[in-house]
Amino acid sequence: MQINRETGVIFDALYYTISYFNLENIRLLNKPFAKNEDDIFEHYYEFVKKYAVVPPENLYLFFYFGGQNPSVMTTFLDENFNDLNYEPQRLFKLLEDKEKFKKFVYYYYLELYRKELNIEAVIKGDAKNIAMAISLLCSIHTKHTDLVYKLFYNFDELAEELTPYLKLAFHKTRIYRNSMKKGTVETAVNEFLNSDHVNELYKSFYSNKTLSLTNQKFAVSFFARFAIKAPLKMNNQSTLLIGDKCSSTSSIYANYKHITEESVSAIFAVEINYDIIKALKKGEKNITQLSFIVNYSRPHISKHIGILKDELAVRVSRKDGRDLYYVINDEYFKAAEIVMSKVFRSIYSE
Repeated sequence: MQINRETGVIFDALYYTISYFNLENIRLLNKPFAKNEDDIFEHYYEFVKKYAVVPPENLYLFFYFGGQNPSVMTTFLDENFNDLNYEPQRLFKLLEDKEKFKKFVYYYYLELYRKELNIEAVIKGDAKNIAMAISLLCSIHTKHTDLVYKLFYNFDELAEELTPYLKLAFHKTRIYRNSMKKGTVETAVNEFLNSDHVNELYKSFYSNKTLSLTNQKFAVSFFARFAIKAPLKMNNQSTLLIGDKCSSTSSIYANYKHITEESVSAIFAVEINYDIIKALKKGEKNITQLSFIVNYSRPHISKHIGILKDELAVRVSRKDGRDLYYVINDEYFKAAEIVMSKVFRSIYSE
């Protein structure tokens, strides 16, 4: 197992700052996966208490998160480090080119309005297009209209505060993570590798299931606790970033692109699969309980549970001693329903 600790430090510093400016949106984003508030913000509040790191207000637009698209800085990192190997010095070097960074920020905020204004004209300082851009963004960031004006008239002033703040945030985050119990990062990685998420990653991103995730580098986040970030194309060694609590939730990152009319039909065409799904619809069951209900041998049940699990139709809900308990993955059936509805509409319209 190889650990990329610096990527974890950088991502946590960024996510801490995003949380600072967008606490309620982060709460809403993570609420479906968290049993209580501590599951989301345990490290965030502890970090605030220990180090009282306060991001400059001028940085708000660089870290704004409205609940859908990632922040400017998260997007900037992802586009410049597509293997997720974040490096502080390389990041600072990129931020030195303020004109290039400004262009990136303007396109980030204005791409949605490209039919209404000329983004290149905004970059060149055209007054009419800048006025329109300000008007559009002020209607969204009503409490930060002063920063919207600065974004277009005093960009360098905003950007000047970014690097010194990031250096401080990286330093404090590094200290915080180093103070944790030895082996905490490794434990999170091992739990991830033994969870359903590995299969979800293969189904969602990679067609090559012979690729060994254990040979990849891992970074662990303690602020984005349910995160899983993986490069879309993995080479021999890329970095996967995971949250320290991501293994406590299942089937929330799969995109279900593998679901087709044929795959759904294959699942339901086998009677035992259908019987297992009906049994699990009533609640979680282990292999022994399913064997009793469905009236097949345990090895036969295990084989078909493996098929359903591989398809993401069922998932492990918990482990009790040696027994694994399984439940229906509702997200799979929602996706399957959409696929089959399209098939039926197509047949009906012919």
